[in-house]
Amino acid sequence: MPIYEYRCQDCEQLVSLFRGMFDESTPSCPECGQSHLKRYLSKVSVVKSDADRARDVSWVDKDLARRLRNKSKGKLSPQFRDTLDRMESH
Repeated sequence: MPIYEYRCQDCEQLVSLFRGMFDESTPSCPECGQSHLKRYLSKVSVVKSDADRARDVSWVDKDLARRLRNKSKGKLSPQFRDTLDRMESH
């Protein structure tokens, strides 16, 4: 079930509410009970593997693979090591 963030226009409280995707009812502020809520865009968390994260940023910094390898001091998963090898070979 998605979590939506709202700011109450009456009491200025920022609230997070669990709402069904197809819930069309008007939410009310849990603090003051009013229904004058303004919905905010929230941060989203996406779980990605080490390889996907390295692939996502590899185009930004061509030197990234070397710096990640040096910083890790050899403590890399085999999949991440393979990804860094591919990044360095391109």
